[in-house]
Amino acid sequence: MVELNRRQFIAGTTAVIGANIALTGTARSADAAIEISSTWGSDKPFQKVVDAFNAKNLGVTVTNRFDGDYEAVTAKAVASIAAGRPPAMMITGWKFGYFAKRTLGARDLREINATKAEAILANFRSSVLPLVTIDGAVIGLPWAMSTPITYINSEIWKAAGLDPNLPETPDTTWLYESARKLDAALKGKHPTYRSPISLSNNEWTSQSFIQNAGGFIIDPAGKLALNSPEAIAGMTEYCAPAHEGLWLPVSDKEQTAAFQSGALAICTTSSTSAVTFPFGAAKAITTKFPSLPDHPRKMNSGGNFIAVYTRNKEQAEASLAFLEFCASKEGQTLWSQTGYLNTSTHDIPLINDFMKPAAGQLTDGLTAETIWPGKRGLEGQAVWRKWVSRMLLKETTVADGIKGAHDELTGLISA
Repeated sequence: MVELNRRQFIAGTTAVIGANIALTGTARSADAAIEISSTWGSDKPFQKVVDAFNAKNLGVTVTNRFDGDYEAVTAKAVASIAAGRPPAMMITGWKFGYFAKRTLGARDLREINATKAEAILANFRSSVLPLVTIDGAVIGLPWAMSTPITYINSEIWKAAGLDPNLPETPDTTWLYESARKLDAALKGKHPTYRSPISLSNNEWTSQSFIQNAGGFIIDPAGKLALNSPEAIAGMTEYCAPAHEGLWLPVSDKEQTAAFQSGALAICTTSSTSAVTFPFGAAKAITTKFPSLPDHPRKMNSGGNFIAVYTRNKEQAEASLAFLEFCASKEGQTLWSQTGYLNTSTHDIPLINDFMKPAAGQLTDGLTAETIWPGKRGLEGQAVWRKWVSRMLLKETTVADGIKGAHDELTGLISA
């Protein structure tokens, strides 16, 4: 987890501002063409942002190149950088922040143009700036942010006779007892119902449980801190419904299909699903992610930032011109159609009321998702996910699983 206060951020900006000259107009040798290695295709809202920018004819033309998911995009960047052809810009997952800076060479925006970088970043809440600050460098524009929340199939909930007035800040005691009531009322009696709950079998929601228990996977100093009583307590609570038989751990894709078909009553997953889940067959209602009883909430986020990788001065300056538009109210309004949280200072309404729990978690304060350090940090997520599944499926005890994950990750991160 990365932490940096506003004073430290501004101090860093001041240190480099004298070495930079602000851009003026579109004074370039010719129109600059830049490509963004992206996780979104031409049918997604990001393309609308690109098209709106290009329509302004500012002397920069941007192409959105779909390269796959975060892992695929990052792997392609490794290959192109090794060949001496780094992407001009890339959509980079928060979780690869250390890898982006230390291995891929993401640029400090202030070194490109400190005045313009500070003006661009001033459009964002100060609480999100630490997420794009690695080793004192501001390596990108805070762009997409989501957080896990709780979705409930309102039809199944009603069929089980449960109270439709959900708690604003649920805890696991309430959630797991509700799952038991659902199972008792509907198992073998409802035409679609098969399982009461799924907390997402992945590295993200397991991090939420560890943090809500007071622990860390990676601590604020960037060190592995998994082998702790708090992490064991968090993972024990996370695994509890699976071990009780209330949760059948499946892939994220299978979880989504089960929820949308009415086979699954409750799931915790990304707040971006508030764009679709409430309007499908599940008629989902939402509340915050469950906390642990008698523990303060400490929720995490997910998503990505837009980083500049080109070493070419003209392309780097052209990239800042695009980031300036992305940070504007026009750019942020276009982007808000995705269901990602509004991390800017612009007044942009929520796309629907089902996003309110996620917005509330943002207001409460969100940490980054796990940012894996080390040259082989890209592999850390897969290792942790493997151990999460082993603990859920009782292939190992939680205590032994935490130790096994810590030992394997220690070797990986120190490599």
